[in-house]
Amino acid sequence: MRRAFTLIEVNMAMLIMAGGILSVVGLYAFGFRENRQSREDVAATAVADAVVSQLMMAITATNMKWTTFRNGFSFPGREGWGEYLDSAGTVSDDPENMAEDAFSKTMDALDYSSDDVAKFPADLVNASGMSCGLVVTHEQNSPIVRIGFRATRQPGTLLSMPLFYTEARFQGNPNE
Repeated sequence: MRRAFTLIEVNMAMLIMAGGILSVVGLYAFGFRENRQSREDVAATAVADAVVSQLMMAITATNMKWTTFRNGFSFPGREGWGEYLDSAGTVSDDPENMAEDAFSKTMDALDYSSDDVAKFPADLVNASGMSCGLVVTHEQNSPIVRIGFRATRQPGTLLSMPLFYTEARFQGNPNE
């Protein structure tokens, strides 16, 4: 007598294989989405590094005088990330100008004039196609400056993107 598979066994095997194949197909969509998000994260990190590293270099300069540093400043304003919202509560159409303005005003408040750190890296922001926001807060007589940065390629999603955040401490001469 010959042994063979029954119809029930064949159907069960096909059901198990179909479940496995459908699971793998479902992972492709997840992989594509994660790949796109990874590219977005790398681009945002590159832009954040270009902006924040310049600010950190200026803020932590050892030749900074306390009399220059101690005055409180917050850019783009006291509302922080709220400054990027319009009256309807949506992200403004052109947040890059506010970020560039916050960068320039911070450098001016620190009285930092160097050719190495002179301007907001707008060319990198434009080349990457990113929309970005920058918030710098510093309370009067505090030795700490807080820097927050966000970047995205999707219009209107700036405030839902990951925040690059750092704090810088005054490194200059406290007696000047």
